[in-house]
Amino acid sequence: MDANLDLILTLSGIAISAVLAAVGIRLRFRETTDIRPYRMPWMIIALVAIALGFMLTVHLVNLFGFETGGRR
Repeated sequence: MDANLDLILTLSGIAISAVLAAVGIRLRFRETTDIRPYRMPWMIIALVAIALGFMLTVHLVNLFGFETGGRR
């Protein structure tokens, strides 16, 4: 894969996961007057987006040439 395309896809993934995490946290902690028992699990969605963003950030650091991880 071309290095420029990989960089663009990684930065796009980080931006999408950041937006998804912000929306998930905002929707999880909003006040509601509705008494319906079913709600979307927004906290789980936000936590998955945060974890994905962290993994993509590590991938971005690797793309810049720094070695991450403990290889022995």
